[in-house]
Amino acid sequence: MATKNERLLIAQWVLERNLSWIAAAEVKVGVIVAIDTALLGSLGAAFSSSTHTAPTAWAYLWTVGAGVAIVAGIICAAMAVLPRLDGPAKSLVFFGRVGVLDESDYIKQFKAASDSQLLNDWTAQIHRNAQIACKKFAWVRASMYWSFLSVAPWFAAIITLL
Repeated sequence: MATKNERLLIAQWVLERNLSWIAAAEVKVGVIVAIDTALLGSLGAAFSSSTHTAPTAWAYLWTVGAGVAIVAGIICAAMAVLPRLDGPAKSLVFFGRVGVLDESDYIKQFKAASDSQLLNDWTAQIHRNAQIACKKFAWVRASMYWSFLSVAPWFAAIITLL
């Protein structure tokens, strides 16, 4: 059986893993938004430089379909990067609770905390960050689905506009 000190180290490692998953979700968002922005920009450029006197109904249909899917992908990506600021009600780990304390109060509370209290704090923070990671990855997944879905109508729109 692990000692309290070993459990604290394990909890620290798990929390750091959760934070890296959150960071990984946000990296994926950057790639998705860059690709979606390029798709949307090229769609706009193709539409504005269309050689037809008036784009056909198919061109409008494909352009609107692609545009809606791309914008939905960008909106989902934005939802993924929104900060989740609700954490444990009382914590010596969560920045939202630590930041509102006076420095001297925080130092005093941290020094007075037992290993058991710190372990409870760490595990509550692990749980909250796991919830945040799940929400972020759900939004990233939705963003990727919308982005992938936009490729076929985007391609058809480009073809019908050129």
